[in-house]
Amino acid sequence: MTIDIIIPTIRTREEIAPLVAEIERTAGCDVRVIATCQQVSAAKNRNIGLDLSTSDPVIMVDDDMEQFPQGWAVRLCEVLAERPNCVMASPQLASPKGGAGCMMGGHAIRRDGITSAQQRKLPTACVAIRRNPIRFDEAYIACGWEDDDYCAQLRLANPDAEFLVRHDLWIVHRNEAKGQFGENWKINEAYFMNKWIDRKGSRLR
Repeated sequence: MTIDIIIPTIRTREEIAPLVAEIERTAGCDVRVIATCQQVSAAKNRNIGLDLSTSDPVIMVDDDMEQFPQGWAVRLCEVLAERPNCVMASPQLASPKGGAGCMMGGHAIRRDGITSAQQRKLPTACVAIRRNPIRFDEAYIACGWEDDDYCAQLRLANPDAEFLVRHDLWIVHRNEAKGQFGENWKINEAYFMNKWIDRKGSRLR
């Protein structure tokens, strides 16, 4: 089976050629890399990739990921195959310095096993997901919060949804956060809160 691997990116094909080569060399299976290369928001680039993809599952990899271990794509998809309620599986993100990288969801930090993100959400920097009709909300500008929103949509559609981290896969995330902070962060956070959180601070969904 060929697995589609989406790279949602504003970089050119020439700029991400080394990443594409690394993905193809290490995936451990036949892959079709879909690099979007559009000067649009992260949400829009993610949706472009999803709309072009046909495989189930599909993998999404940010353009600032590196140091993929051999067979990583196969091992990530195995989590979905073995856990029917899992809607999203992520490796343990690592920092360029070798420690644990920044992630969300309240998961454990380990070197083995598979654990659940207690907050039932994960960053979409490197994830395997089941094919589904849900798309990223393109109201989010630049990047940031669009993955929180996507996870909220998955929870709404799948009440028993699990978000799992495979801890024997550590993959480096440089976490460049292009355009994520400052005023963009405030705008995106406010939009998310208005959409998903009520005035008492409880999640609406």
